[in-house]
Amino acid sequence: MNLLLLVLLHVVGALGGLLLRKLRLPAGALVGAMLAVMLFNSFSTILPAYPHELRILVQIVSGLVIGTRFSRSDVQSLKTMALPVIVLVTVLLATNLVFAFLMEHFTSLSFMTSFFACAPGGVSDLALVATDFGAVMEHVALLQLFRLTLVIIVFPPMIRSMLKIKQPGEALHPAENRKENSKNRMLLHYILTFLCALAGGLLFYLLNIPAGAILGAIIAVAMLNITKQSAAYPGPVKVLVQLFAGTYIGSKITAQTFLEIDVLFLPALILTVELFVMAFVTAAILHKVCNMDWATALFSSTPGGIQEMGLISDELGLQTPKIVLMHTFRILAVLGVLPLLAGLFG
Repeated sequence: MNLLLLVLLHVVGALGGLLLRKLRLPAGALVGAMLAVMLFNSFSTILPAYPHELRILVQIVSGLVIGTRFSRSDVQSLKTMALPVIVLVTVLLATNLVFAFLMEHFTSLSFMTSFFACAPGGVSDLALVATDFGAVMEHVALLQLFRLTLVIIVFPPMIRSMLKIKQPGEALHPAENRKENSKNRMLLHYILTFLCALAGGLLFYLLNIPAGAILGAIIAVAMLNITKQSAAYPGPVKVLVQLFAGTYIGSKITAQTFLEIDVLFLPALILTVELFVMAFVTAAILHKVCNMDWATALFSSTPGGIQEMGLISDELGLQTPKIVLMHTFRILAVLGVLPLLAGLFG
């Protein structure tokens, strides 16, 4: 029964994702799948639990897609990223602290709940850490889910419109355009890339590194591409991974989520303001101090997930390696420094 419901969930996600992709919306496959599943869950009484193993596999394949964007020239440019990373982490954590005090003052939420709800980290990671500090895990998880949903739906089309980013065509991955390669050779590239992503993702996951599955896959595939320049994947994989990622996010939103709206309405408004302040103030500082272009600065400062922001920036043709690096350090800093700040100010 659960298997059938899970298949139905992905069919619903695929229909919604392909519809919005057909309309050529930014990250249409991901956003459409998420919205379709969210609506389905809101009216369904029997909800399947999303398999943990499938989520890890989706993260690994997402890392594969993102990792192929790294090249030798990117490695040279990443050497100059120390200052932007320091600026990003400092401004995001300072903004987190300010808005946590504001949320505590103007709403019924405690400081600890507000603090972890305003943090630019992962939905599940922060909810689990927050429990150890006396925060209400359900409220933290719902507000973090709201943040991620808002970022995915609002920011890509807004940034694309503001910066006049043209939607790239459905070009094949560069490795797929080498006509001299036979089909068998390309199949070998696909298998080697997938095995590298799987090995790297599982290794980091088993080492309990934050966001380890996706980070391990990115690093392993990036190393393959930098050394051998042979990392590749079939064109449809990018769309499939967006559909699966959107389905997973949508599956976390249920009818119960909307029952909490009265308690969390004002905190959600404050969180919305924080998102815009966090993104645009940080991007302005990165642009001014570090001479980073606006598109890269905005996507680096927008607190979405590594997987989501990496896939969306890749689709829009932005500097994905830089954006992924910035988000990687953001997640690591949030999970490493946030508990220390919580203990200090709590």
